[in-house]
Amino acid sequence: MALEKSVLAEAELRDILANAYGLHLVEPKRLSLGSANCYKARCDEGVFFVKEYQSEYDMDRVKKEAELVAYLRTQDFPVANFILTTDGRSCISVLGRTLAVQEFVDGQCYLNDLPRRYRKDCAIYLGMLHRILKDYPMETSMDEKWVEIATSANASEKIDALLAVLEEYKDDPNYERIREDLRFKKELSAKIADMRSYYKGITYTPSHGDYTACQLICDDERVRAVIDFTTATKLPAVWELMRSYVQSFGACQNGAPFDVEDFCDYVNVYRKYFELTERDLEAMPYVYLVQLARSSYGYKEYLVQKTENRDALLEFATWRTGVCREVYTRIEEISAALVRLAKERTDL
Repeated sequence: MALEKSVLAEAELRDILANAYGLHLVEPKRLSLGSANCYKARCDEGVFFVKEYQSEYDMDRVKKEAELVAYLRTQDFPVANFILTTDGRSCISVLGRTLAVQEFVDGQCYLNDLPRRYRKDCAIYLGMLHRILKDYPMETSMDEKWVEIATSANASEKIDALLAVLEEYKDDPNYERIREDLRFKKELSAKIADMRSYYKGITYTPSHGDYTACQLICDDERVRAVIDFTTATKLPAVWELMRSYVQSFGACQNGAPFDVEDFCDYVNVYRKYFELTERDLEAMPYVYLVQLARSSYGYKEYLVQKTENRDALLEFATWRTGVCREVYTRIEEISAALVRLAKERTDL
């Protein structure tokens, strides 16, 4: 569900498509996916995907996304190509928002419930993506400088601020579980200093930045396309890898234990397409947990921003905190199991 209200009415969308793209709208359909306002636009010329980006995304950022998608297309990587305006632009500005049109790829998207039959494709396409983009120019995020700034004190301050706001919600039925979650996050954030060293000596690669099930379009048997590269950046390969597994397949749902064996199988499929060092494998759960420990996503939206889908975002936040608890409890076991993979052969 979109985080911001759309600035477009149907008549305005019709005029924009006709005047900027030469497309004649027959039927628009609002799509309830992602945090942007998205539409399936059936036109005389075909079916297209229209995206009204959130206000934080300026045109330069979307232009870079379009350039990246065009490059991936030249490498035979499955993406949804951007449709250019009649004067050759990849995006336009409409009432203070950036808007772009892409080819529409028919299929099914999931949240954190990607069926197991897509697990291999999910790992393969991430490995392929990292191999293709290895030398693609991108700014680096989540590096050693970032982790030095991402101190325990900073994380604790954010959580303390939310705990203070929470006291205004004592009658809320979710009060107790939110307080319990935030207190745990504060305790966990105090451990960040002990885990920061794992960012040293690991592999950084240009990547999607949000590679999860909701960015995959699937048919009955396979992944057909990877979409939404707005958050593409250079980051630790293992962070994107572990996050993709956890959030695509709903790890630890309903209190289930983290399936270390299944995760290792997923990592091994990925390793057939992109090489990881023993240091990468050892560091993976620590690198993942540092970022997750600091995140207040979902709690902030519920307590402060009060977004339209705040209840769903709170459920997401509570689930991820459960993942934090499980991974932290078993972090040495997970790391050791991954290190053992370095001694195993990964035949292509």
